This record gives sequence, structure tokens and C-alpha cells, in this order.
Amino acid sequence: MLRTAILFLLFIGSLQAQKKDMFVDDKYLEDQLYFNLTYVQLLNTPDPIDQSGFSFGVGLGFIKDFPLNKKRNIALGAGLGYGFTNYYFNIKLDEIVPPIEVGTLNNKINIHTAELPLELRFRGSTASKYKFWRFYPGFKIAYVFANKTTSDKAYDYDIRDIITINDFIYGLTFSAGYNKWNLHVYYGLNDLLNNAPGNSYEANINDIRVGLIFYIF
Repeated sequence: MLRTAILFLLFIGSLQAQKKDMFVDDKYLEDQLYFNLTYVQLLNTPDPIDQSGFSFGVGLGFIKDFPLNKKRNIALGAGLGYGFTNYYFNIKLDEIVPPIEVGTLNNKINIHTAELPLELRFRGSTASKYKFWRFYPGFKIAYVFANKTTSDKAYDYDIRDIITINDFIYGLTFSAGYNKWNLHVYYGLNDLLNNAPGNSYEANINDIRVGLIFYIF
């Protein structure tokens, strides 16, 4: 009798497991938290400015999924995030017009941004497949809500007399990979840094960022 009861319970458990495996959420979404870490390269730097040190960026946020087809493997993603970027560069003061002091000024700029990412999502996911390839081209606009500049203490000079930081920056994004490991690229379309009023040279600098993005959920 005991043996029969045990076999019956095992049979019921097996049925429950099969029922669970057979359940398919045909309305699944890929709402996701993301985290990215990138190396930053400044582009179009004028002659007085050279990038130095290791410039990097980090970002995190949430993207809402809006499927566009019945299979739900093509979707639009829109989200909200936070970004922090650290830029290192030098300015040759003897090339500034008019020169204030001859030498090289070492600088660091930290910017904090509120970001609005938008992605067109092509993926190999299904309702029961959680590890898949993805291809996400997109666009991102960011608002610089805080920034901090640090200059070499050896020179009595304010970097904000040479360059200014735009309040809004935007660019193209691209993410591709498998499961949680994905390549991430950002290419700035507008100027991150501009020349301050009164300077005769042109400092219309944008950037490119290359690294990894992790989709957590």
C-alpha cells in the first residue's frame, strides 16, 4: 500500500512538472535592466587638445519592450537611464590665442546624464527561450544635469575659459551579442565640447564609446 501511494505521488508530481513545462507565455516581454561599461575616445579634437589617460563611461537603466510582430522577436524598446562619463585630455596653452601661459594643462571632466535610449530590437527569443542572440540598433539622447571639471594645479587657468559642455548630447547606439554578454557602441552625432566664447580656434568635439552592455532581466 505504501509503495502504491509513493508511486502515485511521483506520478502526480511528474504531471505537474509536465504541465509547468507546457505553459507558454505568448505575451512575453523583454523588459530589461541594463548596465554598460565603455572606453571613450574623443573625436575631432583641434590641435591644442590631445586625449590623455583612460577615459571611460558607465550607464544603467530600464528599457520597456513593445513587440511589433506576432512572434514577438521584433520589438521597439524605449527606456530611461543614468550615465556617468569621465574624460581625460591635455591642452597646450602655448597654442591658445592669446596664450595665457606656455605649457600643457592636464584636465579631467566628469559628466552626469539622464538618458533616453530608443532601440529597434531584432532577437532570437521565444516564449520559452531565455538565452538568445540579439541585434539592437538605436538612438540615445542625454541631458547633462551635472558636471565637474578639474585642471592641473600647476597652472592658474580655468578650463571653462577654453571649452564649454553642451547641455544635450545625442548619438547612435548599437548592441549585439548573446544572452547577457553583448558588444555596445555609441557614436555621438552632436558636439560634446565646444570652444568657449572669445577663442579663435574651433573645438567642436564629439566622442565614440565602445564596450560591453549587460541585459540583466
